Amino acid sequence: MKKIALTLCIAVFLSACSGGVESPKTDVFYSPHPDDEVLSMGAAIIDSIENNKEVVVVLLSHGRASKAINKVNNKLLTEKQPPISELEFGNARVTEFKNSVRELGVKDSNIHILDLPDGNILIGQMVDVILDFEKKYEGDVNHHVMSDLDPHQDHAMTGKALRELEKDGKINGGLYYLPVQEHNKMKFDKIIKIETKNNEKHFLKALEAYEKWEPASNNYSIGKISVPEYFEYAKEWKESRYHN
Repeated sequence: MKKIALTLCIAVFLSACSGGVESPKTDVFYSPHPDDEVLSMGAAIIDSIENNKEVVVVLLSHGRASKAINKVNNKLLTEKQPPISELEFGNARVTEFKNSVRELGVKDSNIHILDLPDGNILIGQMVDVILDFEKKYEGDVNHHVMSDLDPHQDHAMTGKALRELEKDGKINGGLYYLPVQEHNKMKFDKIIKIETKNNEKHFLKALEAYEKWEPASNNYSIGKISVPEYFEYAKEWKESRYHN
């Protein structure tokens, strides 16, 4: 019995002396709108799951302010189908988001849907959201947001909120992701690539969740209709880029 206890003590001592501090067990990813999570953070989400992290994905807004509703309704009219309302549009976007995140490998219990104002997410609101998840996971969490330098206001607000909390010492830290369309324009510290064929399959299926056009089942290909070129970038690069 004494030998076992001594062995355990030595193991703990060597672990402490290795100089490494265990990284947080939970990674929380904040997606301002449906599709941001896969276009800009998809490779990172898969990587976190591969590294046995508890991965949580939070949708901040339903994305109802997107002008893509006009393109969707025009397409519906050409097919002689009734247009959808703004509420139906937002609900359909949430459905795309859930299907995409599931394909990335995230558990349903770790998918959270908020309804902050699309196009007007405030830094105070975002600070509160991050602190809620910091408390929920008792500080054993790494926060993943869009870059505070992102040209899109809602995206940048997530980064600015995290930056403020880091500065005030209220959280341990986090990572700031570049939007896929800015990969060649913004500086970054690291690239996370999708390395295996199996992970590539799941990543592509996650993208396809935003490309499905089946009005009968309330699938309107909203993500792809909204920003088709971003989906082409994501399929070509299959990566996430971030800075600290």
